Amino acid sequence: MSVGEKSITLIFPDVPKTRIIGDMPTSKIAPNERSSSKKILLVIVAAILGVIGYIGFRWMWGLMMLANVDSAIGRMRVLNDAEAKFAQTHPRAGYTCALSELPRSGEVQRLLTGNGTDNGYTFEIAGCQAPDTATPNLAYYLTARPLHSGQPAFCSDQSGILKADYSGSVEKCRATGAPL
Repeated sequence: MSVGEKSITLIFPDVPKTRIIGDMPTSKIAPNERSSSKKILLVIVAAILGVIGYIGFRWMWGLMMLANVDSAIGRMRVLNDAEAKFAQTHPRAGYTCALSELPRSGEVQRLLTGNGTDNGYTFEIAGCQAPDTATPNLAYYLTARPLHSGQPAFCSDQSGILKADYSGSVEKCRATGAPL
């Protein structure tokens, strides 16, 4: 034992002795204690990353749902415009109740390709009231039914007023929907 080690031992007798390797002191902690503290640290870091990942996922999911709502509103307006154009170009037929008969645009073609489903909503045209083929159809209604819970339903008719029901019910939208 050197003189320096003796003086440290006399001043701090309960402190474990350390060896100096180069400039770096090493303690006499058992290797098992070091590996268990590394495991605990790894678990803590993994838990923090898991929480951050969950928060990020929920945030992105909310943004995606918001984008679906905006897309549905836009599609409903496009479908209303397409119905008006169809009625202008086919005055003897009036409005149509088939997506496939609407004038082609990018949005209408996309709905046809997806069988009326796009961005989390199913779009339908219904409510035709023509009694026979000689009388033009003067009424229709459009619906956008959400495929995910917690999303609003949208509806419109020949008036062109877009309405929403925030519980997601198309039937409630048609009966008591809030105009947008």
